[in-house]
Amino acid sequence: MSERAWDWAWRRRGLTPARRLVLLALAEYAEDNGETCMPAPWLLRRMTGLSRRGVAKTLNALEAAGLIASEPGGCDGATRYRLLLDRPGPAPDCPRAKREDRPKDGT
Repeated sequence: MSERAWDWAWRRRGLTPARRLVLLALAEYAEDNGETCMPAPWLLRRMTGLSRRGVAKTLNALEAAGLIASEPGGCDGATRYRLLLDRPGPAPDCPRAKREDRPKDGT
């Protein structure tokens, strides 16, 4: 798992729960560079609880949103996914609040 990819995936805004789950699953299997992964489709289904069609539709939506790119490859015809960490996409959820910006009453 790449910590960079994991943090990036968590900080995407405007994602449906299914898209967030699939993006986090991809980040879980990202190589050290944080960008490439090749999880098997059955593994994505098991990790997310989505159907085969649900995973496929979600991957297509993430690609259309500019968050991932897919490329056929691999020795068994597996698809390689690239997490587009440095490309513009949905903005981060919320910037980490500075200590002085947090409410003083602890809420």
